[in-house]
Amino acid sequence: MAQIKLPSKHNHPSVGDNLTRYYHYPFMRFFFLRRLTMALEFLNGRRFDSMLEIGFGSGILLPELSKRSSRVFGIDIHESIDKVKEMLKKEDINTILTRGDILHLPYKDESFDCVISIATLEHIKELNGAIFEIKRILKPNGFAVLGFPVANKISDLLLILTGSRRAYQKNLRDIHPSGHDDILAEAKRQFGNIEVKRFPSYLPLGLSLYCSCMSKKTN
Repeated sequence: MAQIKLPSKHNHPSVGDNLTRYYHYPFMRFFFLRRLTMALEFLNGRRFDSMLEIGFGSGILLPELSKRSSRVFGIDIHESIDKVKEMLKKEDINTILTRGDILHLPYKDESFDCVISIATLEHIKELNGAIFEIKRILKPNGFAVLGFPVANKISDLLLILTGSRRAYQKNLRDIHPSGHDDILAEAKRQFGNIEVKRFPSYLPLGLSLYCSCMSKKTN
């Protein structure tokens, strides 16, 4: 697995369900980091003028994105954005972070060369609106890179084992109302082109754990 630039463990804040810690645990970190590297592989060494990460969470990917773009933006709905800003300041990473909703992105049409969103779309019921917004803010020939779990019993078990508090309080399909098939179908419908990766790559998509895709805005 390719090495990526991560925040220092002592700077890395905990947000939401406190899954941050797994990026620094032996064994577990392999899966969590693989979610990131799968998405980054689509970029194939490209450098962009502007990138947006939707659902940046603890900010784990922002240091790596800052190596790939002159201007990096991030948007998330959680209330711990100040913690992430503090971490980025300590890491000497320049980004512009905003609290907001994927269904109402506060950016003008054709603002970004690349939009990346990992572990976000599975939480969204209104996929039509979410992917429409992603496409709207992309420049012509811009790239959308999306990552999400494969919906099956194995990934459900992994969600519970990682200690998600909500997994014990709610039905798992309430946490992840959109499955991988739904996301892939909507991305293909709106963009018309899609390239897909899965992990592990030797398993059929329906039996794998995680999926990433890339689409290019051509119209």
